[in-house]
Amino acid sequence: MSIRVAFDATVAQLGRAGPAVYITSLRGALEPLLGDRLEILASRWAAPRGARRTLGDRARTVARDLWWHQAGVIRAARRAGCGLLHLPAGLGPVRSAFPIVVTVHDLIVRRFPQLFPLWHRTYTRAVLPRLALAARRVIAVSEATKRDLVELVGVPEERVVVIPNGVHPAMAPVLADSARARDVRRRYGLPERFALTVGAIEPRKNLTRLFDAAARVRARPEARDLVLMHAGPAGWLAPDVARAAGGHVRFLGYVPPEDLATLYGLARCCAYPSLWEGFGLPVVEAMACGCPVLTSGVSAMPEVAGDAALLVDPTSTDEIAATLARLWTDDALRASLARRGLQRAREFSWERAARETVAVYDAALA
Repeated sequence: MSIRVAFDATVAQLGRAGPAVYITSLRGALEPLLGDRLEILASRWAAPRGARRTLGDRARTVARDLWWHQAGVIRAARRAGCGLLHLPAGLGPVRSAFPIVVTVHDLIVRRFPQLFPLWHRTYTRAVLPRLALAARRVIAVSEATKRDLVELVGVPEERVVVIPNGVHPAMAPVLADSARARDVRRRYGLPERFALTVGAIEPRKNLTRLFDAAARVRARPEARDLVLMHAGPAGWLAPDVARAAGGHVRFLGYVPPEDLATLYGLARCCAYPSLWEGFGLPVVEAMACGCPVLTSGVSAMPEVAGDAALLVDPTSTDEIAATLARLWTDDALRASLARRGLQRAREFSWERAARETVAVYDAALA
Protein backbone atom coordinates (compact mmCIF):
# COMPACT_ATOMS: atom_id res chain seq x y z
CA MET A 1 0.00 0.00 0.00
CA SER A 2 1.56 3.30 -1.14
CA ILE A 3 -1.15 5.77 -0.09
CA ARG A 4 -0.58 7.63 3.17
CA VAL A 5 -3.02 6.89 5.98
CA ALA A 6 -4.10 9.43 8.60
CA PHE A 7 -4.75 7.98 12.05
CA ASP A 8 -6.68 10.08 14.57
CA ALA A 9 -5.07 9.58 17.99
CA THR A 10 -7.04 12.34 19.74
CA VAL A 11 -8.95 10.11 22.16
CA ALA A 12 -5.73 8.44 23.34
CA GLN A 13 -4.72 11.78 24.87
CA LEU A 14 -7.87 12.00 27.00
CA GLY A 15 -7.23 9.03 29.28
CA ARG A 16 -5.60 5.63 29.61
CA ALA A 17 -8.53 3.22 29.45
CA GLY A 18 -11.06 1.95 26.91
CA PRO A 19 -10.48 3.15 23.32
CA ALA A 20 -7.26 4.88 24.43
CA VAL A 21 -5.66 1.45 24.97
CA TYR A 22 -6.80 0.34 21.51
CA ILE A 23 -5.49 3.49 19.82
CA THR A 24 -2.10 3.44 21.54
CA SER A 25 -1.56 -0.30 21.05
CA LEU A 26 -2.73 -0.43 17.44
CA ARG A 27 -0.69 2.63 16.53
CA GLY A 28 2.44 0.98 17.94
CA ALA A 29 1.80 -2.14 15.86
CA LEU A 30 0.95 -0.21 12.67
CA GLU A 31 4.08 1.95 12.67
CA PRO A 32 6.52 -0.86 11.75
CA LEU A 33 4.19 -1.96 8.93
CA LEU A 34 3.49 1.45 7.39
CA GLY A 35 6.48 3.57 8.39
CA ASP A 36 6.20 7.12 7.07
CA ARG A 37 2.96 6.25 5.27
CA LEU A 38 1.23 6.51 8.66
CA GLU A 39 0.38 10.09 9.70
CA ILE A 40 -0.70 10.57 13.32
CA LEU A 41 -3.26 13.33 13.88
CA ALA A 42 -4.62 14.80 17.13
CA SER A 43 -6.82 17.73 18.07
CA ARG A 44 -5.18 20.60 19.92
CA TRP A 45 -8.17 20.44 22.28
CA ALA A 46 -7.15 17.03 23.55
CA ALA A 47 -6.01 17.03 27.18
CA PRO A 48 -6.27 14.42 29.97
CA ARG A 49 -9.43 14.69 32.04
CA GLY A 50 -9.44 14.57 35.79
CA ALA A 51 -11.84 12.64 38.00
CA ARG A 52 -13.99 15.78 38.23
CA ARG A 53 -14.80 17.41 34.91
CA THR A 54 -14.18 21.15 34.89
CA LEU A 55 -15.81 23.82 32.73
CA GLY A 56 -12.63 23.76 30.65
CA ASP A 57 -12.98 20.02 30.12
CA ARG A 58 -16.56 20.48 28.97
CA ALA A 59 -15.62 23.31 26.61
CA ARG A 60 -12.84 21.23 25.05
CA THR A 61 -15.23 18.30 24.62
CA VAL A 62 -17.72 20.43 22.72
CA ALA A 63 -14.94 21.94 20.58
CA ARG A 64 -13.60 18.50 19.70
CA ASP A 65 -17.00 16.98 18.99
CA LEU A 66 -18.40 19.86 16.92
CA TRP A 67 -15.25 21.00 15.13
CA TRP A 68 -12.40 18.48 15.16
CA HIS A 69 -14.39 15.27 14.74
CA GLN A 70 -16.76 16.81 12.19
CA ALA A 71 -14.40 18.91 10.05
CA GLY A 72 -10.94 19.50 11.49
CA VAL A 73 -9.73 15.92 11.23
CA ILE A 74 -10.60 15.78 7.50
CA ARG A 75 -8.77 19.04 6.85
CA ALA A 76 -5.74 17.80 8.75
CA ALA A 77 -5.70 14.55 6.75
CA ARG A 78 -5.85 16.43 3.46
CA ARG A 79 -3.10 18.86 4.52
CA ALA A 80 -0.89 15.88 5.39
CA GLY A 81 -1.34 14.49 1.88
CA CYS A 82 -3.19 11.39 3.04
CA GLY A 83 -5.60 9.39 0.92
CA LEU A 84 -7.38 7.53 3.73
CA LEU A 85 -8.45 8.40 7.27
CA HIS A 86 -8.79 5.87 10.10
CA LEU A 87 -11.03 6.97 12.96
CA PRO A 88 -10.17 4.44 15.69
CA ALA A 89 -12.49 5.78 18.42
CA GLY A 90 -15.80 5.63 16.57
CA LEU A 91 -15.92 9.43 16.32
CA GLY A 92 -15.89 11.37 13.06
CA PRO A 93 -17.83 13.29 10.44
CA VAL A 94 -21.36 12.25 9.60
CA ARG A 95 -20.76 13.37 6.01
CA SER A 96 -17.54 13.31 4.02
CA ALA A 97 -16.36 12.47 0.53
CA PHE A 98 -12.95 11.62 2.00
CA PRO A 99 -12.28 7.86 2.22
CA ILE A 100 -12.80 6.73 5.83
CA VAL A 101 -12.30 3.57 7.90
CA VAL A 102 -13.88 3.67 11.36
CA THR A 103 -13.44 1.36 14.33
CA VAL A 104 -16.58 0.80 16.38
CA HIS A 105 -15.92 -0.64 19.83
CA ASP A 106 -19.51 -1.06 20.96
CA LEU A 107 -23.05 0.27 20.73
CA ILE A 108 -23.67 0.26 24.46
CA VAL A 109 -25.02 3.79 24.30
CA ARG A 110 -27.84 2.50 22.10
CA ARG A 111 -28.73 -0.27 24.56
CA PHE A 112 -28.12 1.50 27.88
CA PRO A 113 -28.24 5.27 27.29
CA GLN A 114 -28.92 5.90 30.99
CA LEU A 115 -25.41 4.67 31.81
CA PHE A 116 -23.76 7.64 30.06
CA PRO A 117 -23.64 11.44 30.58
CA LEU A 118 -26.27 13.43 28.68
CA TRP A 119 -23.88 15.02 26.15
CA HIS A 120 -22.10 11.76 25.39
CA ARG A 121 -25.24 9.74 24.81
CA THR A 122 -26.91 12.49 22.76
CA TYR A 123 -23.87 13.14 20.57
CA THR A 124 -22.86 9.50 20.10
CA ARG A 125 -26.36 8.30 19.27
CA ALA A 126 -26.62 11.03 16.62
CA VAL A 127 -23.14 10.65 15.13
CA LEU A 128 -22.06 7.01 15.34
CA PRO A 129 -24.76 5.46 13.11
CA ARG A 130 -24.25 8.08 10.39
CA LEU A 131 -20.49 7.71 10.54
CA ALA A 132 -20.67 3.92 10.32
CA LEU A 133 -23.02 4.09 7.35
CA ALA A 134 -20.79 6.62 5.55
CA ALA A 135 -17.48 4.81 6.08
CA ARG A 136 -16.01 2.64 3.33
CA ARG A 137 -15.18 -0.04 5.87
CA VAL A 138 -16.08 -0.53 9.54
CA ILE A 139 -13.82 -2.43 11.91
CA ALA A 140 -15.71 -4.11 14.76
CA VAL A 141 -13.67 -5.43 17.69
CA SER A 142 -15.95 -8.45 18.14
CA GLU A 143 -18.67 -10.43 16.42
CA ALA A 144 -21.08 -9.06 19.05
CA THR A 145 -20.33 -5.50 17.96
CA LYS A 146 -20.69 -6.51 14.30
CA ARG A 147 -24.16 -7.94 15.02
CA ASP A 148 -25.17 -4.68 16.68
CA LEU A 149 -23.89 -2.66 13.72
CA VAL A 150 -25.85 -4.78 11.27
CA GLU A 151 -29.04 -5.15 13.34
CA LEU A 152 -29.26 -1.81 15.18
CA VAL A 153 -27.65 0.53 12.66
CA GLY A 154 -28.20 -1.23 9.34
CA VAL A 155 -24.59 -1.27 8.15
CA PRO A 156 -24.26 -3.80 5.29
CA GLU A 157 -22.67 -6.94 6.69
CA GLU A 158 -20.03 -7.12 3.95
CA ARG A 159 -18.65 -3.70 4.96
CA VAL A 160 -17.98 -4.75 8.57
CA VAL A 161 -14.74 -6.58 9.36
CA VAL A 162 -14.15 -8.14 12.79
CA ILE A 163 -10.63 -7.58 14.14
CA PRO A 164 -10.30 -8.48 17.83
CA ASN A 165 -8.13 -6.45 20.17
CA GLY A 166 -4.70 -7.68 21.13
CA VAL A 167 -3.12 -7.97 24.53
CA HIS A 168 -0.28 -5.86 25.93
CA PRO A 169 3.09 -7.68 25.78
CA ALA A 170 3.55 -7.06 29.52
CA MET A 171 0.59 -9.34 30.21
CA ALA A 172 2.28 -12.62 31.10
CA PRO A 173 2.47 -14.91 34.13
CA VAL A 174 4.64 -13.81 37.04
CA LEU A 175 6.13 -15.95 39.82
CA ALA A 176 4.54 -15.16 43.18
CA ASP A 177 7.92 -15.14 44.94
CA SER A 178 9.79 -13.11 42.30
CA ALA A 179 11.40 -9.76 43.10
CA ARG A 180 8.87 -8.06 40.83
CA ALA A 181 5.94 -9.63 42.69
CA ARG A 182 7.39 -8.70 46.08
CA ASP A 183 7.91 -5.12 44.91
CA VAL A 184 4.32 -4.78 43.69
CA ARG A 185 2.95 -6.29 46.90
CA ARG A 186 4.90 -3.75 48.91
CA ARG A 187 4.06 -0.67 46.82
CA TYR A 188 0.33 -1.40 46.64
CA GLY A 189 0.02 -2.85 50.14
CA LEU A 190 -1.55 -6.06 48.84
CA PRO A 191 -2.97 -8.67 51.21
CA GLU A 192 -1.76 -12.24 50.91
CA ARG A 193 -4.97 -13.31 49.13
CA PHE A 194 -7.26 -11.11 47.07
CA ALA A 195 -9.66 -11.04 44.14
CA LEU A 196 -9.16 -8.42 41.43
CA THR A 197 -11.50 -6.35 39.30
CA VAL A 198 -10.27 -4.02 36.57
CA GLY A 199 -11.83 -1.13 34.64
CA ALA A 200 -13.12 2.39 35.00
CA ILE A 201 -15.25 3.17 38.05
CA GLU A 202 -18.60 3.82 36.37
CA PRO A 203 -22.13 2.35 36.43
CA ARG A 204 -21.90 0.09 33.39
CA LYS A 205 -19.07 -1.93 34.94
CA ASN A 206 -21.65 -3.32 37.39
CA LEU A 207 -19.39 -2.74 40.38
CA THR A 208 -22.16 -2.19 42.93
CA ARG A 209 -23.47 -5.74 42.35
CA LEU A 210 -19.93 -7.09 42.50
CA PHE A 211 -19.28 -5.28 45.81
CA ASP A 212 -22.50 -6.76 47.23
CA ALA A 213 -21.62 -10.22 45.92
CA ALA A 214 -18.15 -10.07 47.51
CA ALA A 215 -19.71 -9.07 50.85
CA ARG A 216 -22.00 -12.13 50.66
CA VAL A 217 -19.04 -14.40 49.94
CA ARG A 218 -17.17 -13.00 52.94
CA ALA A 219 -20.07 -14.10 55.13
CA ARG A 220 -19.07 -17.71 54.46
CA PRO A 221 -16.60 -19.21 56.99
CA GLU A 222 -14.27 -20.42 54.24
CA ALA A 223 -14.03 -16.97 52.60
CA ARG A 224 -13.89 -14.50 55.49
CA ASP A 225 -10.54 -13.21 54.26
CA LEU A 226 -11.79 -12.22 50.78
CA VAL A 227 -10.59 -8.75 49.79
CA LEU A 228 -11.55 -7.20 46.45
CA MET A 229 -8.92 -4.96 44.86
CA HIS A 230 -10.06 -2.55 42.13
CA ALA A 231 -7.59 -1.28 39.53
CA GLY A 232 -8.73 1.46 37.15
CA PRO A 233 -9.38 5.18 36.76
CA ALA A 234 -12.39 7.12 37.96
CA GLY A 235 -15.16 7.41 35.38
CA TRP A 236 -18.63 8.90 35.21
CA LEU A 237 -20.40 8.92 38.60
CA ALA A 238 -17.35 7.33 40.23
CA PRO A 239 -18.11 8.79 43.70
CA ASP A 240 -21.61 7.26 43.65
CA VAL A 241 -20.22 3.86 42.68
CA ALA A 242 -17.41 4.03 45.25
CA ARG A 243 -19.87 4.81 48.04
CA ALA A 244 -21.39 1.36 47.55
CA ALA A 245 -18.08 -0.29 48.48
CA GLY A 246 -17.56 -1.70 51.93
CA GLY A 247 -14.42 -2.28 53.94
CA HIS A 248 -13.66 -5.39 51.89
CA VAL A 249 -13.00 -3.26 48.76
CA ARG A 250 -9.83 -1.28 48.06
CA PHE A 251 -9.33 1.14 45.16
CA LEU A 252 -5.86 1.32 43.65
CA GLY A 253 -6.59 3.87 40.91
CA TYR A 254 -4.92 3.63 37.51
CA VAL A 255 -2.25 0.92 37.44
CA PRO A 256 0.35 0.83 34.60
CA PRO A 257 0.43 -2.34 32.46
CA GLU A 258 3.58 -3.85 34.02
CA ASP A 259 2.17 -3.56 37.55
CA LEU A 260 -1.29 -4.62 36.39
CA ALA A 261 0.14 -7.83 34.93
CA THR A 262 1.64 -8.61 38.34
CA LEU A 263 -1.70 -7.91 40.04
CA TYR A 264 -3.39 -10.37 37.69
CA GLY A 265 -0.68 -12.91 38.42
CA LEU A 266 -1.01 -12.60 42.19
CA ALA A 267 -4.83 -12.49 42.36
CA ARG A 268 -6.79 -15.65 43.11
CA CYS A 269 -9.25 -14.61 40.40
CA CYS A 270 -10.42 -11.69 38.28
CA ALA A 271 -14.11 -10.73 38.49
CA TYR A 272 -15.46 -8.73 35.53
CA PRO A 273 -19.29 -8.95 35.50
CA SER A 274 -19.80 -5.88 33.28
CA LEU A 275 -23.32 -5.17 32.04
CA TRP A 276 -22.19 -4.97 28.40
CA GLU A 277 -18.90 -4.84 26.50
CA GLY A 278 -17.83 -4.52 22.91
CA PHE A 279 -14.76 -6.62 23.76
CA GLY A 280 -13.82 -6.74 27.45
CA LEU A 281 -10.05 -6.29 27.46
CA PRO A 282 -9.53 -7.25 31.15
CA VAL A 283 -10.85 -10.72 30.34
CA VAL A 284 -8.05 -11.50 27.88
CA GLU A 285 -5.46 -9.63 29.97
CA ALA A 286 -6.25 -11.79 33.00
CA MET A 287 -6.14 -14.98 30.95
CA ALA A 288 -2.76 -14.00 29.48
CA CYS A 289 -1.43 -13.71 33.04
CA GLY A 290 -2.80 -17.07 34.16
CA CYS A 291 -5.53 -15.49 36.31
CA PRO A 292 -8.88 -17.38 36.50
CA VAL A 293 -11.77 -15.25 35.23
CA LEU A 294 -15.40 -14.68 36.19
CA THR A 295 -17.21 -12.59 33.58
CA SER A 296 -20.64 -11.92 32.11
CA GLY A 297 -22.39 -14.27 29.75
CA VAL A 298 -23.63 -11.41 27.55
CA SER A 299 -22.37 -9.30 24.63
CA ALA A 300 -18.76 -9.97 23.59
CA MET A 301 -17.46 -11.51 26.80
CA PRO A 302 -18.36 -15.17 26.08
CA GLU A 303 -16.83 -14.73 22.63
CA VAL A 304 -13.57 -13.43 24.07
CA ALA A 305 -13.39 -15.91 26.96
CA GLY A 306 -14.27 -19.04 25.03
CA ASP A 307 -14.26 -22.01 27.43
CA ALA A 308 -11.62 -20.41 29.67
CA ALA A 309 -13.84 -18.46 32.09
CA LEU A 310 -16.92 -18.87 34.28
CA LEU A 311 -19.89 -16.92 32.93
CA VAL A 312 -22.61 -15.29 35.02
CA ASP A 313 -25.80 -13.30 34.57
CA PRO A 314 -24.54 -9.78 35.35
CA THR A 315 -27.95 -8.75 36.71
CA SER A 316 -27.96 -11.53 39.33
CA THR A 317 -26.01 -10.71 42.50
CA ASP A 318 -26.74 -14.22 43.77
CA GLU A 319 -25.13 -15.80 40.70
CA ILE A 320 -22.09 -13.52 40.86
CA ALA A 321 -21.65 -14.35 44.56
CA ALA A 322 -22.00 -18.12 44.06
CA THR A 323 -19.50 -18.15 41.20
CA LEU A 324 -17.04 -15.91 43.03
CA ALA A 325 -17.23 -18.27 46.03
CA ARG A 326 -16.41 -21.23 43.78
CA LEU A 327 -13.37 -19.48 42.37
CA TRP A 328 -12.18 -18.34 45.79
CA THR A 329 -12.34 -21.82 47.36
CA ASP A 330 -11.73 -24.34 44.56
CA ASP A 331 -8.01 -24.69 43.81
CA ALA A 332 -8.50 -27.32 41.12
CA LEU A 333 -11.02 -25.15 39.27
CA ARG A 334 -8.69 -22.16 39.36
CA ALA A 335 -5.79 -24.22 38.02
CA SER A 336 -7.91 -25.58 35.16
CA LEU A 337 -9.18 -22.12 34.18
CA ALA A 338 -5.66 -20.69 34.35
CA ARG A 339 -4.35 -23.33 31.90
CA ARG A 340 -7.22 -22.82 29.49
CA GLY A 341 -6.92 -19.04 29.78
CA LEU A 342 -3.23 -19.01 28.87
CA GLN A 343 -3.98 -21.03 25.75
CA ARG A 344 -6.95 -18.86 24.80
CA ALA A 345 -5.05 -15.59 25.25
CA ARG A 346 -2.44 -16.63 22.66
CA GLU A 347 -5.07 -16.01 19.97
CA PHE A 348 -5.03 -12.25 20.60
CA SER A 349 -2.16 -9.99 19.51
CA TRP A 350 -1.77 -6.40 18.37
CA GLU A 351 0.58 -7.48 15.59
CA ARG A 352 -2.19 -9.62 14.13
CA ALA A 353 -4.69 -6.80 14.60
CA ALA A 354 -2.36 -4.41 12.75
CA ARG A 355 -1.86 -6.75 9.79
CA GLU A 356 -5.60 -7.25 9.44
CA THR A 357 -6.19 -3.51 9.77
CA VAL A 358 -3.80 -2.81 6.89
CA ALA A 359 -5.78 -5.32 4.83
CA VAL A 360 -8.93 -3.30 5.62
CA TYR A 361 -7.17 -0.13 4.42
CA ASP A 362 -6.39 -1.87 1.11
CA ALA A 363 -9.99 -3.01 0.74
CA ALA A 364 -11.31 0.48 1.50
CA LEU A 365 -9.12 1.95 -1.23
CA ALA A 366 -9.79 -0.77 -3.82
